[in-house]
Amino acid sequence: MDYKYIIKNGKLVNKEKACVSIFNKALFFDFAVYSNIKVIMSKLFLPEIEIEKLFESAKTLELKHNYKRENILKWTNLLAQKNNIQDALIRILLIGPEQDSDPQLFLFPIGLTFYPKQFYKNGVKLITFPGERYFPTAKTKNLLISYIAYQKATKSDALDALLIDKDGNIREGTRCSFFVIKNNTLITPPKEKVLEGITRKIILEIAPQILKVREDNIALKNIENYDEYFISNTSMNIIPIRQIDNIVLNKNVGEKTKELINLYRNYYKKNV
Repeated sequence: MDYKYIIKNGKLVNKEKACVSIFNKALFFDFAVYSNIKVIMSKLFLPEIEIEKLFESAKTLELKHNYKRENILKWTNLLAQKNNIQDALIRILLIGPEQDSDPQLFLFPIGLTFYPKQFYKNGVKLITFPGERYFPTAKTKNLLISYIAYQKATKSDALDALLIDKDGNIREGTRCSFFVIKNNTLITPPKEKVLEGITRKIILEIAPQILKVREDNIALKNIENYDEYFISNTSMNIIPIRQIDNIVLNKNVGEKTKELINLYRNYYKKNV
């Protein structure tokens, strides 16, 4: 859908004014952070958490600004209303200040991906890619490694690529969090090594209803030692993994993963 309006520094303007100078050094050096607020059936999904993540990311980069959480929430609602948004993501982009200038804040709608039902029923293929994100706990605009890894995944007919750190551990996907299940325990990489997105937080909150939960390194070389595998993010929710590289892990979706999918759906319905 072609949306007409964006928010620029707190003002509703036509999208043609969503411009940043090529001489902007902060943007050139990726001194910027972002977050995405999901809109489903015209309703914002836990926007306060996404705004808080934006502020946490800015703090990690020491990106100083004077924007207020309540104002960003107000602008988000205004943008959704003026564009008559039904299903979309509202991206919040905060670009750091240059010398003798103020930070810039943009809010703008982008498309929301809906994945085929067969992904949830049969699981998906992923590949691996060596590399780590800078400032892994922050949602920064430095996305080159993720872009290259994702392009390789696309060429390999995979949904995404898992980033493998220098110690051989799986960190996360280029756009998703990674989980495994062993016996009765859900395991995910330590939060200080990955981006703690909203969906990851929710999963760790609801999982103790049926599983023990542990944050720990997950070595790629031992990947076949687990029982179930899945990924998550704001758009996909929870999607089971069938294959990583040439290793077929599961021909059928695991029972615990199915239970988590149902728990997440119930949580989602209560909070939209």
